[in-house]
Amino acid sequence: MLIKQTKYKIMKQTKIEYSKKIKKVKPKEIIGLIKTLPDADEHIFIHNNKYYVTDEWLVGSFAGSSFSGNTLEEAAEELIKYLHRHIGHNSIVGNHVTRSGFPDLKKVRRYCALSKK
Repeated sequence: MLIKQTKYKIMKQTKIEYSKKIKKVKPKEIIGLIKTLPDADEHIFIHNNKYYVTDEWLVGSFAGSSFSGNTLEEAAEELIKYLHRHIGHNSIVGNHVTRSGFPDLKKVRRYCALSKK
C-alpha cells in the first residue's frame, strides 16, 4: 500500500513539475505554423459556420482528428490541449507528438519538413 501511495505521489509530482516547465503554445502560433504548410487549406477550414483545425499535418490521416470552435483560435486551442495530452503517450499520436518536439514549434516545423521528404 505504501509503495502504491509513494509511486502515485511521485508520478503526480513529476506531472506538476513537467507542466510548469512546458512552453505554452499560443493559438496564433500554431495557426501560423499550419498556414506555412503546403496543404494548409486541408487542415484549416470552415464548415457549417464552425472553424476546424486538424492534426493530420503532424500525425497523418490515419490517426488524425479535427477540432472545432466558434473562432479559429478556439479550434486551435482545442488542438493544443489535445497535443499536450499526448506528449509521451504510448500511441500513434503520442509517438508523433513526442518525436516532433512539441511544444517547441521550431522543432515541429523541422519534423514536418523531414517527414514530407
